Amino acid sequence: MQPHTRLGITGANGFIGAHLVRSAVRRGIRPIAFLQKGTSAAPLSDLHGQYDVVEGDLLDGASLDALTRRCDAVFHLAGINRYWVADPGIFHRVNVVGVRNVAESCLRNRVQKLVHVSSCITLGASDTPAVRNEESPYNLSFRFLYGETKKAGEEEIKRFVREQGLPAVIVNPASAIGEQDFAPTPIGKPIADIARGRWPVYVSGGACFIDVHDVVRGLWLALERGTVGGQYLLVGENLTNRDFMTKVAQLAGVSPPRFKVPKPVLGMVAAVGEWAADHVTRKDPPLTTGMSELVGKYLFFDGSRARAELGFEAGPVAPAIERCIQWFREGR
Repeated sequence: MQPHTRLGITGANGFIGAHLVRSAVRRGIRPIAFLQKGTSAAPLSDLHGQYDVVEGDLLDGASLDALTRRCDAVFHLAGINRYWVADPGIFHRVNVVGVRNVAESCLRNRVQKLVHVSSCITLGASDTPAVRNEESPYNLSFRFLYGETKKAGEEEIKRFVREQGLPAVIVNPASAIGEQDFAPTPIGKPIADIARGRWPVYVSGGACFIDVHDVVRGLWLALERGTVGGQYLLVGENLTNRDFMTKVAQLAGVSPPRFKVPKPVLGMVAAVGEWAADHVTRKDPPLTTGMSELVGKYLFFDGSRARAELGFEAGPVAPAIERCIQWFREGR
């Protein structure tokens, strides 16, 4: 795609989406930000006047058409990236039906390429530090609506590519870290808490972490070089949870976590917290059953395909952690 590409970005006021909008502006593109009605554009406040806006809803085909009819290419990032919500049905509506609606709108309006941004969680987890890739199956046997619906959304994209010729590419980023994490994200909040000395404990297992700027660079490469129907993991560093938490603590200048929390204890805390959230507080619990079930598992991934086909290679994650810590310390 050329610099003058008419570019649409759903979820443009999300963590990765806002960084992508800034990157597009730096490339000389005036992107079109698709913003969910009623959500804040604060993450884009530094870009006032440098992008266009379409307000709408992923469940409203007309508002999606208002975006896609103006686009040559679309990055679809909008989704529910949470472990708990008051209305569990929203996971399916947004992460599955919404994906289907985006695909249909792109076909109706002859979008040249759709980059569907999914998650590494759709490729499952391992009980040992084994490295997984794009062919690995989703294998989480416990109830985890985020993972289940992100996987189902991926399958919708693959079906549209196979049956209707949708010119789409799927990208699966690892856990993205960086500054301007307004929400904060499910990984940003633990970083903030560890940096404030609030996490004296660690848990077993591990995950893959990546600088958000590397994710954005990988998205551009997927747009420019990705094969239609292709799927690409954007991989940073595979770290055990203890190593990651220790790295955050060291960069923050606080004591590293020293005590390991047994999985059964986390399970009990999660069950109580989630019950209270469902029936009493209606607010996010500090720990959910889905989060506790992931403890002890490894979300380690191999980025060979993106390296070979896209020329993508991520840098170290430490600079991203430092920027994230600084962001929260400035009172964000």
